[in-house]
Amino acid sequence: MARWDPPFWYGSREFTRADMALVLHTVQRFGGLSFGEVVATICENLPWRAPNGQLKVDACRQLLLQWEAAGLVQLPARQPAHNPARAERVGTPPPSPVVRAALRDIQPVRVEPILPEEGPTWNAMMTTYHPLGFRRAFGAQQKYWVRTEAGGAQRVLGGLLFAAAAKALAVRDAWVGWAPEERQRYRHRIVANSRYLLLPEVVVPHLASHVLGLTLRRLPGDWTRRYGFAPVLVETFVERPWAGTCYRAANWLCLGETAGRGRQDRTHAYAETVKSVWVHPLVRNWRARLTAPLEVATDDTADA
Repeated sequence: MARWDPPFWYGSREFTRADMALVLHTVQRFGGLSFGEVVATICENLPWRAPNGQLKVDACRQLLLQWEAAGLVQLPARQPAHNPARAERVGTPPPSPVVRAALRDIQPVRVEPILPEEGPTWNAMMTTYHPLGFRRAFGAQQKYWVRTEAGGAQRVLGGLLFAAAAKALAVRDAWVGWAPEERQRYRHRIVANSRYLLLPEVVVPHLASHVLGLTLRRLPGDWTRRYGFAPVLVETFVERPWAGTCYRAANWLCLGETAGRGRQDRTHAYAETVKSVWVHPLVRNWRARLTAPLEVATDDTADA
C-alpha cells in the first residue's frame, strides 16, 4: 500500500487523499457504467486534463488498472483488449522514385505532417520499405512526409515518425541526471524518432541530415499544436549495421548503447539487439526543464 499512500505522484500529477477518495467513490457509485465511462467521469470530476484540454483518459485508465492489481478497487467489466477497429489501416505505398542528384538540385525539400486521410499510405510506405517494418504507433505521435518539388512535380522521398520516449533507458537517464521520480514526471518531454526512412532509390548526399534539421525546427510547434506542450529533447536508436552517420552530421550526440532489451521492457522478458542511443536538445535549458521542481515547470502537466 505504501506506493499508493497519499500524497503520491502519478506522472506529473500529485494525488491527495481527497483525490484518491473521489476516484474510489466514483468507481463505487457508478459501477453500472462501462469502464470507459467511469474513466471519463473521473477525469471530469478531478479534473484531470492535458494542457490542450483533452481528458487524460489513458493515464487514468492505467492508474485504475494498477489499483485493481493492488486490490484497492474493483473495476467494471471491460471489453477484450483486442479491437480490430483501432488497428492502423494500411493502404498502397507511394512509388519509390529514382532520385540520384545533388541536394541543391532537388530543392525545395519539405517536411510536412501527414493528413488524417494519408495515414494508410504512410503506413504502407513504412511497412514496405523500412528495414524494421511498421505495425502501429502508440500514444502521442507525429508522422511526417519528406517531399521534393523539384521540376514542378511533387514526389515523396520518405517519412519520419516521432512517438513516446523509452520508459527507462540507463544511459539516457544517467546523462540527463534523472532520479526515478523525475523520470516519471518528465519523460513525456522527450520524444523518440522511432522511424526514419528515405526511399531506396533516393540517393542524395547530405539529404538525410538536411531532413533531420528541417524536421527538428518544426517538431516543437507541431507537437504543441497537437498536444499542448513542446518537447525539449529528442532521442533515437540506431541498430547495427547502421552507424548513425546522418544523426552525427545533424549534430546529434551519441550517448552509448542500450542494455540489449526492448525500449519498454523492464522485466528482461525479450531479447533485443544492442543499439546506439542518440539525442538532440530542442531548447537551451533542456536539462533544467527535465529536472526542475514541478512547481517551476510551467509548460505542461502531462503524465508519463
